[in-house]
Amino acid sequence: MRVWDKTRTQEKVKRMEPLRLHPVNNFDALRLAAALAVLFSHQYPITGTTPPAWMNVAMVGGVAVMAFFVISGYLVTLSWFYQPRLWAFCAKRALRIWPALLTVVLLATLVLGSIVTTLPLPEYFSHPMTWDYLHNLVLQTRFGLPGVFAGNTFPHTVNGSLWTIPIEVSCYAALAAAGACGLLRFRWLWAAICAAYLLWFLTHKTVDLTGVMTHWWEFPAYFAFGSLIACFHQQFLQRRALFAAIASACALAAYVCGFSYSAILLFLPAVLLAVGTASWPVLSQAGRFGDVSYGTYLYAFPIQQTVRLLAPDLGFTSSLAIVVMLTLVAGWLSWRLVEQPALRLKTRWQ
Repeated sequence: MRVWDKTRTQEKVKRMEPLRLHPVNNFDALRLAAALAVLFSHQYPITGTTPPAWMNVAMVGGVAVMAFFVISGYLVTLSWFYQPRLWAFCAKRALRIWPALLTVVLLATLVLGSIVTTLPLPEYFSHPMTWDYLHNLVLQTRFGLPGVFAGNTFPHTVNGSLWTIPIEVSCYAALAAAGACGLLRFRWLWAAICAAYLLWFLTHKTVDLTGVMTHWWEFPAYFAFGSLIACFHQQFLQRRALFAAIASACALAAYVCGFSYSAILLFLPAVLLAVGTASWPVLSQAGRFGDVSYGTYLYAFPIQQTVRLLAPDLGFTSSLAIVVMLTLVAGWLSWRLVEQPALRLKTRWQ
């Protein structure tokens, strides 16, 4: 009788324990796939190649960035729930964003720019545009360096991926402000705020209604959806297939009614997070060499531009293969030499 009671008690305690993400999940694979999708979408304009008629290249890259915002909204919100302290939260976000950003901006300014510029070096380093590029470090996006890639098919752009980072950091700031104000103490309250933003966006700002995509409203909507799902973390992990099925049905209904962009917002977050929170044999091993997705995202564009400059006659496929290889190496080096050492400092705020 005692053994039976003990077993029953253990089972009851186990049912009451909160569900947590599997330590080896699919998020590294999804983030890396999104980073490579952005690279792929940029390859067409950088090489001046006309994409197939059936392919909306802009949407390939756009959906990939939306995926980043969904995953970020979900995981960063969980981070606040697990450790609801403002300075710890801000420090962790800063360690994730700025060390790698600082490195790629300085390398572009001091190394890449000085090598490939068409200007004499003294003129390059005395040019105000050179040092203006450092505004990227304070999230004021600058694309060009003097004399750098001026003759490329896609000219005057050193890194066309940096413009999304200020939007991402703005989402972090909004979440931190909400946490500091106590709005995240009650998950139902924060869920209601996220849902209200999504409802407002779908009825006022979606491109289906306005005809124009405003990224500063669009991408935060995906972040908010990821954050909304994080508010129901336990329920989502228990019934993620059901959540994904409901999201798919709603998205299909929106698409049939002619709201194709809204359908993406309704479909992507739940389905993406259902896959990401799982642990599948192949996808879950994507991070065994480190989380190279952020470095891949940061270094892809300047590597693509450099390959185009040095080998302008190289075909699309050959160029793409070289770029992917070099970018993955750069992403891995960024992780090992910059990001991982910086993230170790997070333990100071545990």
